[in-house]
Amino acid sequence: MAVGTVRIGSPDPSIVDEHRQCGKATFAVRRLSPSRHAVAVIGDIDAENGRNLGRFVEEHTGISRQLVLDLRAVDFAGTQAFTALYYISVHCSRNDVDWIIVGSHPVRRLLSICDPDGELPFVDDLTAGLNHLERSARCHQAVRAAV
Repeated sequence: MAVGTVRIGSPDPSIVDEHRQCGKATFAVRRLSPSRHAVAVIGDIDAENGRNLGRFVEEHTGISRQLVLDLRAVDFAGTQAFTALYYISVHCSRNDVDWIIVGSHPVRRLLSICDPDGELPFVDDLTAGLNHLERSARCHQAVRAAV
């Protein structure tokens, strides 16, 4: 499987599986492959919609083994954004979903304060993140084959 750049950007209704307006943000999900979904957020993640973001991701990772959380179009990331990211992290860990966060400057700033040890899977760019997910998928396949 070739690794390429996937542009999420503003949700295009013709290619988005679902999108939801929640406060000052729009959440959109797109199926990139049978085992990989991308969730994009555009706008602000704050107390009004942080919990909803966590639930939106939870709803759309039921059959997915990999998640790309695209926060590059987030203009504001309040402390509730970190709570949502932590919730997503716990959900993904419990359900064996490999995931990455690609984020904007406000997201990076929030994580530098709330996650100084880099426990959350933040990547600098989408290409590096997709490469990481590909390596994870190959590792899981090797483990399954060995069992």
